[in-house]
Amino acid sequence: MKNLNVLVVSDGLPGHLNQSRGLACWLGTRFAVVTQELEVRLRVRAMARRLLPPLVEMAPAMATLRSFYRFTPLAGAAPDVIVSAGGNTSFANALLARHFCVPNVFIGSRRRLAASAFAANLTLEPTGEAGNVVTSVAPSPISPEAIAQSAAEFRAEQGLADGKFWLMACGGTGAGKTYNADDWSTLAHWMNAAAEAHGVRWLLSTSRRTGASGEEALATTLSAEHLAYAVWWSRRPERILGTLMGVAERLFVTVDSMSMVSECIGAQKPVAVVEVGDGAPEPRLAKALDRYARLGLCRRVSVADALDAAPETLATAADLREKSLDQLLECLRLEPSAAS
Repeated sequence: MKNLNVLVVSDGLPGHLNQSRGLACWLGTRFAVVTQELEVRLRVRAMARRLLPPLVEMAPAMATLRSFYRFTPLAGAAPDVIVSAGGNTSFANALLARHFCVPNVFIGSRRRLAASAFAANLTLEPTGEAGNVVTSVAPSPISPEAIAQSAAEFRAEQGLADGKFWLMACGGTGAGKTYNADDWSTLAHWMNAAAEAHGVRWLLSTSRRTGASGEEALATTLSAEHLAYAVWWSRRPERILGTLMGVAERLFVTVDSMSMVSECIGAQKPVAVVEVGDGAPEPRLAKALDRYARLGLCRRVSVADALDAAPETLATAADLREKSLDQLLECLRLEPSAAS
C-alpha cells in the first residue's frame, strides 16, 4: 500500500474529532495511513470569523495561522492531506493546505469559505459546488475490526463471556431535544420491559450531556438484574463506547446525537435510534436520521411503544462508503494503487 500522512486538525470537540478520525480510517482502507493530530484554538472568535474568510486564500498562510490561532507546532512529517470538521477548524485547514501545498478535506458546511478553499467538501446533502462529495453516512472511527479485540478483552475482564447484551448510548439535551429526570426514568422503564421481553442485559453509557440528575434517574429506575455494565459519565467517565459496541449484539442510541448515531452505524451491527424526551431533532439531524433509516442503516423506535421485535437493519456503513471514497480520492487526486 502507498503511504499517506494525514493531518487531522481538531477544535477539541469529540464529535468533530471523531468524524475526522473516521475519514482517516476510510483512507486507511486504501493507503498505509499515518495520522497526526493538531488541536487549534481560534482567538477572538467573533472578529476572526469576520476577518479570516478573505484572508484564507491570499494572505501569508503560516503568519495568518499564527495570528488567529493558538496551537503547538507540528513535530512529525509534513502531511500529504489535511482533514478537519467543525467551523472553527475550517480556516486553519485551508491555511495549512496552502502552507504545505497539499489537498484538503473539510467535513460539513463550509459556511463563510469559498468552495475553492478545499479540494473536497464532504457533506450529507449536496451543495452543487465543485469538490463536493456527498456521503450517505458520516465518517466514524468505529469499525468491527477496531472494536473486536477490546470487546473480547472486556468480556473476559468483566465476566461477560455468556449471555445476550444490548447497548444503550445516552446523549442529552441538545440538537432540538430536551430531557428531564422523568424522561430518563421513562427510558429506564422501557429498557426494563425490553430486557424482560427479549432475555437480554443492558450495557449502558451516558455522556457529559446526560448530567448527574439524568444518571440518577436511570440508576434508580433501571433494574440491577437487567444491567450488565454502566458508564456513569458524571461519576467516572470511561471512553469505552466502542468496546461496549463490540460486546453488544444490538445498539440503541438516543435521538439527539449525530456523532453517536454515526459511531453506532460504523460498528456495522443492528442500530435503533430511540425517540425519548421533549422536542424534535433539529432539521439537519432529522434529515440525516430519515436518510439513514431509508437506507436501512438504522431503525427508529420510541419509548411510547413496546419493543415487540429486536430491531434489524438492512445495510452497513461499509456498503455505502466505497462510492463516496472513490469520489473523494478523485477530488484529492490521490492514487492508492501506486507501490510504496
